[in-house]
Amino acid sequence: MAFDSLGAFIKAADEIGEARFVDSADLDVDVGCLAELSTERKGPMLVFDNFAEYPRGYRVCSNALQTPRRLALAMGFPFDAHPVELVRLWKERRRTNAPIPPTMVTEGPIFDRLQSGDDVDVNSFPTPKWHSDDGGRYIGTADMVVMRDPEADWINVGVYRGMIQARDRISLWINDGNHGRIIAERYWAQGRAAPAAVVLGCDPLTWMTASMSPPFGVSEYDVAGAYRGSPVELVPLPDTGLPVPATAEIVLEGEIPPPSEESAHEGPFGEWPGYYSHEGNEAVLRIKRIYHRARPILLGAPPNRPLVTGPTAVPSIAVQAWEHLDRTGITDIAGVWAFSHQLMLVVALKQRHAGHAKQALLTLASLRAGGMKCFYVAVDEDIDPSNIDEVVWAMCTRVDPSSDVDVIHKAWTADLDPRLTPAQRESGDLTMGRMMIDACRPFAWRDRFPKPNVFAADERRQVETKWRDLLEGFGQRPGPRKTG
Repeated sequence: MAFDSLGAFIKAADEIGEARFVDSADLDVDVGCLAELSTERKGPMLVFDNFAEYPRGYRVCSNALQTPRRLALAMGFPFDAHPVELVRLWKERRRTNAPIPPTMVTEGPIFDRLQSGDDVDVNSFPTPKWHSDDGGRYIGTADMVVMRDPEADWINVGVYRGMIQARDRISLWINDGNHGRIIAERYWAQGRAAPAAVVLGCDPLTWMTASMSPPFGVSEYDVAGAYRGSPVELVPLPDTGLPVPATAEIVLEGEIPPPSEESAHEGPFGEWPGYYSHEGNEAVLRIKRIYHRARPILLGAPPNRPLVTGPTAVPSIAVQAWEHLDRTGITDIAGVWAFSHQLMLVVALKQRHAGHAKQALLTLASLRAGGMKCFYVAVDEDIDPSNIDEVVWAMCTRVDPSSDVDVIHKAWTADLDPRLTPAQRESGDLTMGRMMIDACRPFAWRDRFPKPNVFAADERRQVETKWRDLLEGFGQRPGPRKTG
């Protein structure tokens, strides 16, 4: 059953040992640094409280979905499932669960407190400095920006970073081409500011869906209903009529004027590629009202250096990539994964014919959600695509660099790409190469390729069962992986 609020998810995570509570942390250094350390060490979700100069109960939650167990908890999947099995289960839920439209209700705890007029003050909520060199306090890292398309009358929900500019202003960096930007520009073309609501905390499954970008015209609320297995309960906001989760923590309601009318310097900010690589004048939200719970929780997902994973333990792009491979007829996929905040995609497959691996790589490289993703690797079905050690081993022992590596030139990338030269940025040339690496055993003589020196899967399972108590002290281990 889906969680109806962030608080309910925190309670459930605590019950399985996946949450830690921290009192009296410093907003300038402690919160951001502890979130970073927990990310690097695959540590628990952190819930901070009792900040100086703020009421007790005004909390900050970070690292909500950054272990497979917490992701499984949010999705209602088995806690001990292997990471690749979680991708398979997620993909199956997308296939079998049709979108479920939200349910509209008239009230909810989001209306416990109201700030309006001169009382509006976004600084009334504890907001960390997530990285030491950030240009300001980013209240929007795990936010949801809600807008209604003025032409087609559908609701879009996107995740765009938001920096506090004044008591009644935050800046929003919404890239060209993002659905939220397209909708805002439709209002601006009509000479109007775009009505918008920014949700700063809700159940993590609904927030996660907002970051996945379904096709234009499909509301993220409907997709969240499919993942949850039940509709998201929404309430209309009094001023704009925009629907937000009834059990949300904090909501900012207002409008986004054209940047030519009002903008603010935004950044720098330590972004998801692991660098400070964008700042400049961006659009602002003029905040007219703030709604919040009596004891609100600001949800944060600060981008940290992507050593291996991203904001969720199971990368959503792996689900989308696997579906893309299925749609294009690539058979015998054993698993898909992504590393370094989805910058490297890996597909494991059972080779059926010569060129099978290359076909899968070309298909992956054509994924619409490619962005900065520029490394694509194919491995055999005996390699766990979620285990970076196994993937690197396959690359080092099954790749002939002279024949198994291909480069695609001038593919599109993002403004955050640190590899763009100053000249490219100045000219607007946002392109970068992409590398495809076939790390599979050569198809023509795969049966004669040397045999790996590892125990068989059934032997490993027998030993793991027999020595369970001993092995529990060796750290977190993935469960058995299905390859069929």
